[in-house]
Amino acid sequence: MEFIFTAILVIIFFAILILGHEIGHFVAAKLLKFEVQELGFGLPPKIFGRKWRGTEYSLNAIPFGGFVRVPALDYSTEGSFAIPLWKKAIVFTSGVFMNFIIAWVVFSIIFMIGAPKGVYVSAIMDNSPAQIAGIEAGDKLIDFQYLAPLIDTIGNTEPGDSLILRVERGRKILNIAVTPIMDEGVSRIGVELMETGFPKEGFFQSFKSGIETTWSFIVRIIEALIAMLRYRNFDNTAGPIEVFVAIQVTEDMGIIYFLQLLGVVSLNLMIINLLPLPALDGGHMLILLIEKLRRKPISKQLILRINSISYSLLLLLMFVVTIRGIIRLF
Repeated sequence: MEFIFTAILVIIFFAILILGHEIGHFVAAKLLKFEVQELGFGLPPKIFGRKWRGTEYSLNAIPFGGFVRVPALDYSTEGSFAIPLWKKAIVFTSGVFMNFIIAWVVFSIIFMIGAPKGVYVSAIMDNSPAQIAGIEAGDKLIDFQYLAPLIDTIGNTEPGDSLILRVERGRKILNIAVTPIMDEGVSRIGVELMETGFPKEGFFQSFKSGIETTWSFIVRIIEALIAMLRYRNFDNTAGPIEVFVAIQVTEDMGIIYFLQLLGVVSLNLMIINLLPLPALDGGHMLILLIEKLRRKPISKQLILRINSISYSLLLLLMFVVTIRGIIRLF
């Protein structure tokens, strides 16, 4: 039953992100009076489709993606080059703009709700006393509101002595006995902890704090991406499996942390889509820029071939990342 609930949350999570992104393209195209043939959730093969007011709305088999078919922006369509650059740019960037809006809104909602002070377990070390005792990521240590007293309590426990920790896991309260070990002269139980909580804010202040938080995460994500490319370290890349596990953890931590994860992933998708790579929004913008500088269209066959290869590579990358996630999980 718990797995089914998590699966429903995952579907809602990706639906908000994917449909939000594609609806950005969809609304921009409609406002600019372009014909929109199809708005699709997921990638083909098609499972279901219904046409309404000239646009087909479809549900497709591969859930990690979505698309909007606008013939006027299709490179294989005659006359596409004649459409003003600014119109194309608005449609191509409106998806990432929606990802930005999603993040801003959810972060603002978080500040409106506020969160009680608390200490949570964010990660468990392999073969650590905490793992052996049965402590899990997402557990709330209900006797502590701040990190310092908990660290002192663990540090003052003699190696070999048991420490009883009361944890909140979902709707359950558990008493878990954990025996610290001595590591570099300090008693440890092998967990990563995070201190959470902040008072709720007024409506307008929440949106101000929300935009500040959104910008802060954008800067951090870009810095992390640059560092990853610079040092060629892709060990921390995450796919659907890691997102599933993260959502499962937020079930125990509450709606605030589900929303926070939603906002952070939305900003990650925004930045990735802005990369000047074929098949991504940034790649389309790069093609527009090249065509503008050349003052003539790029060969349709070349663009279609590049995009076809790029989509295939993206699907392969998604498959590899998913398999890596499964291997990490087990």
